[in-house]
Amino acid sequence: MTDFDQRCIGLIADSHGNLEATEQAIRLLKGRGAGLIVHLGDFCDSVRHHQAAAMIALLEDQGILAVKGNNDFLVENMLADRRPETPDGERALAFLKAVPITRAVDGLRFAHSLPFDSLRSFYMPIDTGNTRRAEQLFAEADFQILFCGHSHLPALFLEAGGRVTRESMAAGEKIVLATSRCGESPGEAVRSGGADAVPDLPGAAAGGERKSADRGGHCAGQRFIVVVGAAEDGECAFYDRATGAYERLRIFT
Repeated sequence: MTDFDQRCIGLIADSHGNLEATEQAIRLLKGRGAGLIVHLGDFCDSVRHHQAAAMIALLEDQGILAVKGNNDFLVENMLADRRPETPDGERALAFLKAVPITRAVDGLRFAHSLPFDSLRSFYMPIDTGNTRRAEQLFAEADFQILFCGHSHLPALFLEAGGRVTRESMAAGEKIVLATSRCGESPGEAVRSGGADAVPDLPGAAAGGERKSADRGGHCAGQRFIVVVGAAEDGECAFYDRATGAYERLRIFT
């Protein structure tokens, strides 16, 4: 089984060198059953760069996949300029050089912000208080669901029926991004579980209309951009690929 064959995915973003928050997020997500955890970048911090080696050791030791953020890029260049003199420093630099800007599987995309292999992808936020940049991104890229960070504040953008909307997303609330059984309304697969009820999103299939499935098992016609909140602010998230359920989690309760 490869990493991305896992059903449940834990998501962490923007740790900025905060080891305690990152360790707690990993424990929380593994305790919830995450078989794979992806860090969406800025695990390092260009100001707290002295924490880089310890943070990278944590990610490697815990088997966390990562994508590169703007702070990680800056720390990589700082380490390269100074030429690490210790094994820990060399290990950190090797890790940073190897970390990709994006990761993808089926219709899922993981990036720090924009899902492109360019420097602007590190720095340009998607959530600017309106839907303009999300609309542009939906037009430019072919993902079903993009998970990203960078903005620090959780946000959800939905493209459905030719419209892009910004949806509310409360901590602890489960929202179905897409179902694994086509023809169901978003939320139907999880709603049948009673206690795990989730709200429908706008654009749900109605009147018995069926939607064709993509390779990832999701229903075509809806696409999502999910901005995961910053770990240093006490946020992480959990995604169940089988049901499509996404949940914001608080690291410290």
